Amino acid sequence: MLIGISIVVTTGLNILAGASGQVSLGQAGFYALGAYASAILTTRLGLGFWSGLPVAIALGALVGVVLALASLRVSGPYLAMVTIAFGIIVEHGLIEWDALTLGFGGIANIPRPRLGALELTLPLYYYVVALAVVMSLLLARNLERSPWGRALVAVRDSEIAAESVGLNPYWVRTVAFTLSAAFAGAGGCLYAHLAGFVSPDSFTMQASILFLLIVLFGGLGSVAGPVVGSLVLIVLPELLNRFSDYRLVMYGLLLLGSIYFLPQGVVGAVARRRKRGSDARDVTVAGGPTPDLPRADDPLGSSQRKKGSLRGDEGSPLSTLVASNLHMRFGGLVALADADLTLTPRAVHGLIGPNGAGKTTLLNILSGYYRPTTGSVSIGERRLDGLTPYGIARAGIARTFQTTQLFESMSVADNVRVGLAGETTGRMLGALLRVSAVRRRERDLRKEALALLVFVGYDGDPNEAARNLPFGVKRLVEIARAVARRPAVLLLDEPAAGLAQTEIERLAALIARIRDAGAAVLLVGHHMDLVMGISDRVTVLNHGRRLAVGTPADVQRDPAVIEAYLGQSRHAEVAPRSETPSSTPRETVLQVQNLAVAYDRMEVVSDVGVEVQRGELVVVIGANGSGKTTTLKTIAGLLAPRRGAIVFEGRDITARPAHWVARHGVALVPEGRMVFSEQTVLDNLRLGAYGRRAGDVAGDLERVVARFPVLHERRAQLAGTLSGGEQQMLAIARGLMARPRLLLLDEPSLGLAPRLVSDVWASLAALRDEGLTLLVVEQMAEVALETADRGYVLEQGRIVLAGAASELLRDERVARAYLGRARGGPFGLEPRRIP
Repeated sequence: MLIGISIVVTTGLNILAGASGQVSLGQAGFYALGAYASAILTTRLGLGFWSGLPVAIALGALVGVVLALASLRVSGPYLAMVTIAFGIIVEHGLIEWDALTLGFGGIANIPRPRLGALELTLPLYYYVVALAVVMSLLLARNLERSPWGRALVAVRDSEIAAESVGLNPYWVRTVAFTLSAAFAGAGGCLYAHLAGFVSPDSFTMQASILFLLIVLFGGLGSVAGPVVGSLVLIVLPELLNRFSDYRLVMYGLLLLGSIYFLPQGVVGAVARRRKRGSDARDVTVAGGPTPDLPRADDPLGSSQRKKGSLRGDEGSPLSTLVASNLHMRFGGLVALADADLTLTPRAVHGLIGPNGAGKTTLLNILSGYYRPTTGSVSIGERRLDGLTPYGIARAGIARTFQTTQLFESMSVADNVRVGLAGETTGRMLGALLRVSAVRRRERDLRKEALALLVFVGYDGDPNEAARNLPFGVKRLVEIARAVARRPAVLLLDEPAAGLAQTEIERLAALIARIRDAGAAVLLVGHHMDLVMGISDRVTVLNHGRRLAVGTPADVQRDPAVIEAYLGQSRHAEVAPRSETPSSTPRETVLQVQNLAVAYDRMEVVSDVGVEVQRGELVVVIGANGSGKTTTLKTIAGLLAPRRGAIVFEGRDITARPAHWVARHGVALVPEGRMVFSEQTVLDNLRLGAYGRRAGDVAGDLERVVARFPVLHERRAQLAGTLSGGEQQMLAIARGLMARPRLLLLDEPSLGLAPRLVSDVWASLAALRDEGLTLLVVEQMAEVALETADRGYVLEQGRIVLAGAASELLRDERVARAYLGRARGGPFGLEPRRIP
């Protein structure tokens, strides 16, 4: 009997913890409220069980709503702490409010349920509990298969992506908390009429821990999980009754063991084993016409527009997005200044710019993740600035993300169904009862989802879990989910990142189809061939300001754009190198061979080879996203390569960790300086000499502050209060304190004024002339090549050019690597002209 009651309570907790990802340790509090509500109604007011049950459910739900509204602004351990406090308050309230609850003495003589004149004593009461169990599991199963169930999982898997399809995470979590509390209230009522007596001793923290352990042990998110967990963990204490004093110890050991050995619970482990032992269903969505599907060539709903859609005909002001005078400040940092952008229907607008130009900031403003300091965003006559991300999504703006944000635990088809349903999850009661309208809508949503997958070119199993997809396929599914919104505007953030050339060509064709279907597309990217090959117009940002706007051809020829990407000449500002006599042989210090690096399944660096000789300054240049930083981090031991070899001074360091590499002569000056902001300049320098003998450090301190006099003046100042240029000097000096034989520098010019850029590169030239070996990755090509001995050009993770720096300075192919090929080159796609 207790097993059945436990299943009811933990089924509700599984909705909260398993489906929405929120951990509650206050379930015993709702359990107690349901038990005491029914006990008081039946013993004092003379009402029956059938009146007490709905009151117990309603009271649990009501208190759950109140607690959720007050606490769900926090999550994780903070939410657990709030629910622990709630459970303690309820427990002590039951003790202290003795006028109502009779305190420690409890409430006795709680009657059994009756059906007319028939009293449902123990043998018959089993059927009442069994019916409650069946109903609980059926409701949970129906919820799981409904738009509401997918909304819960979506918020759990990726709150950011859930907002991008119109879901309000706060409201979704509140609903989950309310349902969980209602199930616990029902379980409490069943317990009160089973035991015939309730007291505070039955609703302690131990009960909450047991409920959570049941869910974890059985399997989070699995409808059958509470059944398995209850069968084991309710029966087990009875079998080990002689060890009752050690019950909490046993629960703790079980909890640790289940987390370590069965992270997905018993049900999850069994399901995984069964899947490995059998072939997945061979269901594809391509390779011929799919019966009874909506038209795959009408993905944005031209023939059946979604109610409330903002998309209009070409040139209609209704679906034109206008961003005016956008200004974004983060503290003292100006990320955007007077930025303007207009996106019109049936057109692709490219957005490019060097590192730190403000592209991501602008995209986050347009999609509601940032609120601009000043300026406005509107679509048609509707103002959008100030709306939440889910409000922006509901207004007709959809987006993808630079790092794909799929709902990893869902299937491919369900990811798209979340986009199709969006905020229109329907009535909760209909979802729980799975009425005919819900079933019919589910069938329609699946058909539409399959049609959208056909449209984007997905040819795999729609039932495959999103987490198992290759990176390029994840991009397609994410675009399908975004297109499912029938958006007026589609924002694509780096959609080509990590894709192979054939995948990029398919992506270009897909973007063209989306454009032709009527959407305005904003394409943010570093793959210049794609951006220049398909965009109607291109906006260039630099240092947060609009540098240029025009056709791709105009932008490619713009001297200001070329300077922003390649840097400005500084001919007279760096002394020429003191050449080493050619008769002196040079030793190879660093040799990188066939290096490949991947993030998850996305290979971002492929077959890179770099060689650095003693006393050289070698630069690796390339546009944003070309793989420069990844290459440098891999050499420094911060990333593990997929294949290839890294040899330093004749020793293979490919598999060595970063601390070992640093202690054996390789120092890294990271991108963005990364000084220890809460420590003084002097402490930062001393940390650079970590692991060295104290006696050797004092002399080096004097030498580095003599090289950078401003550091001597600021030696007692917190590093975080220095200017950007001063922080860069400190980062270089900190690297020198390790006495490296090879100094790696990542984007030393990033974010610096031209005068400071000159100072930094003059310092690097001086270090080179003193015999130090340097490998520098840099986006500002002209600045770097004027100082360096040799250079490599990276494009899309591959070396495309290499040679003497002086030769690369004159090579037009360097500019093409940054700004793309001539219009209409690699994809054979010509943009539609805007009248």
